[in-house]
Amino acid sequence: MLSNLIPNYEAEMAWLQDYGPSGCVVAFNMTLRGPEHLYNTFPPEWVEIYQRQNYFFLDPINMWTFLNTGERRWSEVNIPDMRKIMPHAQRYGLVYGAIFSRSRVFKRSLLSVARADRELTDAEMSTLAAKFDSWTDMVMGGADLSDGEIAVLRGLKDGLERAELARQLGISESGLKQRLARACTKLQAKTPTQAVAIAVARNYL
Repeated sequence: MLSNLIPNYEAEMAWLQDYGPSGCVVAFNMTLRGPEHLYNTFPPEWVEIYQRQNYFFLDPINMWTFLNTGERRWSEVNIPDMRKIMPHAQRYGLVYGAIFSRSRVFKRSLLSVARADRELTDAEMSTLAAKFDSWTDMVMGGADLSDGEIAVLRGLKDGLERAELARQLGISESGLKQRLARACTKLQAKTPTQAVAIAVARNYL
């Protein structure tokens, strides 16, 4: 669950709503069968229509996502809307929006936000891009943990005492402590126990 993968999950999703008051979608590890992790606040009526009409494969926004990495306002996506999906979406407040697409280790993730009143500004686009990069690193990218930091977390998960773990890794206990401190910082964990729990939840180990 995303709530286990993104620190301060509820606050982060509430923050996102300010940018996409008409709805937001965050999806990690997209496949043809759907995403591994999904957060969706698009109007339920629209979601039901979208699924019933099988819009997914002809949606120009989705098509852009699978063909590109980066970000675009919906109005900047130059892919033919053969099913007139976007005008249909506007009836549900999805008038203006932006799409963000990322690929990590051949796994595609996306963020889409929608609003009814105006286009997103350049500053808002940059802020959302930076935030989504951070989330993607957390969920899909291993939080940039080094092999040594992962080894320390894995050893603690397996129940090894720090002295024994340091001996097995061929490092000093102070070196182990430094690796653990770096891992806690990268995972935004307050304690080593929390760092291990986060790493396990995100399948880093």
